[in-house]
Amino acid sequence: MRQPVLYIAVAILVIATGILLLFGGSGSIAGLAPAQFANAAYLSIFALLIGASLAIGRHRVDARLWHIAVWLAVFLALAAGYRWFHQEPTVVVPSGNARSTAI
Repeated sequence: MRQPVLYIAVAILVIATGILLLFGGSGSIAGLAPAQFANAAYLSIFALLIGASLAIGRHRVDARLWHIAVWLAVFLALAAGYRWFHQEPTVVVPSGNARSTAI
């Protein structure tokens, strides 16, 4: 076993799940709501795996920069898609002061 990153990620997942099972019914976990704590644990696992794949790999520097650019593009595409499909609907309500200017 040369790189224990996967085992660290699984350990974070198991510990976070155990904490959520034990303390999820209470008001907060480490100052966060249970859903926020779960999101933080979930995102930390992804950050660990992506960061380890970029830092520990056997690639040249230009290949690492290419991988960083690809992950950044994926993140931006997902964020833009989420923003596009989960935006509040825009409702235009005419005010009582508006007058029609029909000729």
